[in-house]
Amino acid sequence: MSTHPTTPPAPISPKAVPRLTGTVPYSPARPNAAIDLHLDANEGLEPAVNLQALTATLGFAAFTRYPDSRQLESSISQSLGLPPSSVLVTAGGDEAIDRVCRAYLELGSELILPVPTFEMIGRYARLAQATVITSPWPSGPFPVETVLNLVTDRTRMIAVVSPNNPTGAVARASDLLRLSEAAPQGILLVDLAYEEFADENLTTTALSLPNAIIIRTFSKALGLAGLRVGYAAGTESVIRPLRSTASPFPVSALSLTAAQNALEVAPSFVPRVVARIRKERTELQVLLTSLGSAPLASQGNFVLAQFADAESVWNALAQQGISVRKFSTASGLSRYLRITCPGNAAAFARLCSALQIAFKTITPAGDLTS
Repeated sequence: MSTHPTTPPAPISPKAVPRLTGTVPYSPARPNAAIDLHLDANEGLEPAVNLQALTATLGFAAFTRYPDSRQLESSISQSLGLPPSSVLVTAGGDEAIDRVCRAYLELGSELILPVPTFEMIGRYARLAQATVITSPWPSGPFPVETVLNLVTDRTRMIAVVSPNNPTGAVARASDLLRLSEAAPQGILLVDLAYEEFADENLTTTALSLPNAIIIRTFSKALGLAGLRVGYAAGTESVIRPLRSTASPFPVSALSLTAAQNALEVAPSFVPRVVARIRKERTELQVLLTSLGSAPLASQGNFVLAQFADAESVWNALAQQGISVRKFSTASGLSRYLRITCPGNAAAFARLCSALQIAFKTITPAGDLTS
């Protein structure tokens, strides 16, 4: 028997699955300053319900038992004219999109994605091992002809975000009809997170299509972003597979109760919020134009604008306690900032004043045509 000591095996480090290679966490730029007015994430800054009073009325069961989303699903389905089986409540619209991608995309399938748009759609599709086929949509009408030309027998999903994030551009009902007909073998993913602020309601048209799934959220017009409530809706046959793709209890009892209350007050609450946002949106576009930037036409609760020196404006606003969305060079939007309309007179006046100060203090880095 050998008396020589054996060499211990080299340590083996666990490796993540190959489809995560090169991916990085979703991490928008954060200013290195104290921020008290957050206008970088398009959240609704006014909640539709009194959350403090609501929390005080909840019984122990809300904290000791697993939550049940069926009541909220039933209420949403009634508002949409659908059976409850056609609605799935999720942890925000993000989780709804993830579930759709898990259920309908796989290796060898393709998603057609007009860009720039909501970043997480492409991320979720790639995690499902699908190929993402992009189509440019920098502004203006939805590029329906270009998208139709990209449809093949491998197309398993077409994404339409309307109003589009981050541009605020919109699709039309006729676009949805053509896309649905051109790719009957695929899902038409219609993200309507900002629909309340748009001129045309696409929900009815989308829900009339056999292969469409709409995504909605309580984070924007209803002001409940921190509670993470959203939903997917469509025919029962397209929604059913989503129920098996994630946790059976994705939304807390507190969030479900708040969303139920918000849904009940929405008919009186949302029109007031929307009117305020539309007024601010117009005034913000006028101000930005007068200051020398180039805002895009938007039907969301935000404005995307091009600046000669976006970085300096972003920093100047941050020094005044206001955060807006800055984009990376890789996004193709490094000269743009997206500014959420706060929906509050005092906050909006502060934003306008801060922008005027920012333009007085920065040194221009060039014109918008370079």
